[in-house]
Amino acid sequence: MSDQPTNRDSGPTNDSPAALPLWDVFRGGLVVSLPAAIALAVITGFDAVEPVHAAGAWCLSLLISMAIVRRHYSLLDAIKRHIQRRAGSNEPERASKTGDVLSNIADGIGETAELASALTRLFRGISDRRGQLQALNERHVSIIDNIPDPLIFLNQKGRVQSMNRAARDQFGGRIMGRELSQVARDPALLEAGNAVLSEGGFRTVEISISDPVNRIFNVRIEALPGEQDEQRSALVIFRDLTEIRRIESMRVDFVANVSHELRTPLATLHGFIETLRGPAREDIEAHERFLEIMEQQTSRMTRLVTDLLSLSRIEAAEHTAPDHEVELRPLVEHIAAATELGSARRGIRIAVDIDPNLPPLVANSDEISQVLQNLVENAVKYGRDQSTVTISARVAADLPASVSLAAEDVAAISVSDQGDGIPREHIPRLTERFYRVDTARSRELGGTGLGLAIVKHIVSRHRGALSIESKVGEGSTFTVFLPCKAGDVIKPQHFAVG
Repeated sequence: MSDQPTNRDSGPTNDSPAALPLWDVFRGGLVVSLPAAIALAVITGFDAVEPVHAAGAWCLSLLISMAIVRRHYSLLDAIKRHIQRRAGSNEPERASKTGDVLSNIADGIGETAELASALTRLFRGISDRRGQLQALNERHVSIIDNIPDPLIFLNQKGRVQSMNRAARDQFGGRIMGRELSQVARDPALLEAGNAVLSEGGFRTVEISISDPVNRIFNVRIEALPGEQDEQRSALVIFRDLTEIRRIESMRVDFVANVSHELRTPLATLHGFIETLRGPAREDIEAHERFLEIMEQQTSRMTRLVTDLLSLSRIEAAEHTAPDHEVELRPLVEHIAAATELGSARRGIRIAVDIDPNLPPLVANSDEISQVLQNLVENAVKYGRDQSTVTISARVAADLPASVSLAAEDVAAISVSDQGDGIPREHIPRLTERFYRVDTARSRELGGTGLGLAIVKHIVSRHRGALSIESKVGEGSTFTVFLPCKAGDVIKPQHFAVG
């Protein structure tokens, strides 16, 4: 704990006029009565006054002078002690309160009263100015504290002297009074800090801090003016680039994935075209075989471009929640009927189990159809032959702990398959773009790697939630939770892993 300065106003004080030493009063009286003594001596020299009478008159003037001196000296001494006390006080504003020694003296007459009155006005002005400065300082502190970027002030010795709330949250109060190396052990940061404190100007570096989680910061260190060059202080500003870098990485990965997905079919088409123009120009059987493969590759690229456009359109409208009521049963029956022909070839049956009392969804009909179609197509693709894909929907009685929705009614729409299941470590990444558990099998089945990403963004736009449960060797269940009534407050989605 730091030592607190002594407040001289905290205890009883006595600024009332005090008695001066008799010798000081006598000396002052001699000085004041000296003109009278000279005048009496001159008059006595002309025999106008008897020496005894002149001496008596001078003694009287001396007494009167001593009384005057004592009065003024004691008042001036009280003013001096009052000023000294206020000079060492932590609360100088109290000097302007009514009833203190200056106010009492100012109530009198004479030069001392005028001096006390002037000092009272001075102290009152200082008090008002101090209050204004204190309010301004508190406002500045509040402004700096509300800046979202961490700010740290380094003194001339390179130690942390103060910081804002964001810096306290990021680094903790433990760094107060510590050197910059205690904030982040990054050689580039320390070199920049030392250079700014010794040479002035500013430096900008990018660092990575892994405590408590890995974050990337752009750090600007700028010198603040000091009385002398060797007494420079510095302001250190940390700008969090973690999210920006993550988005940049996602963009780069996305472009790389799209390029990779398009490269193979384009290379295939290019090779077949050259073959058909060259060696196989007259080979009718090769024409039929190559054209069939080219059609498959063209269809694959078409699906990829279509899914990319759908994803882009959904993301653009994700901030606006739909407000139409949609009956779920007709959508499910339509998707089941559209998928039944393809699934029947492998002996897969589509079972529909919709609660007849299910309220209408607050949804966009086309987007919910796309969610159901993507989930059902995945279930058919990865389900075993001669198995069953079940589409069920009912009002959710109990929401999983990881799903947070605050609607009057929430519909739980599930699509279950009887496939090989998904290993647990893959489940958290299933909704990432182009992520596949089995890349070769996915491409063989015509998947683009964007189906579940589209589902996630549609569910997010509907202020719903997606839950995935799977057991290896038994199958998987994808459950979408959607609100059933308009006007309810819906919390943000949570992605549940099971």
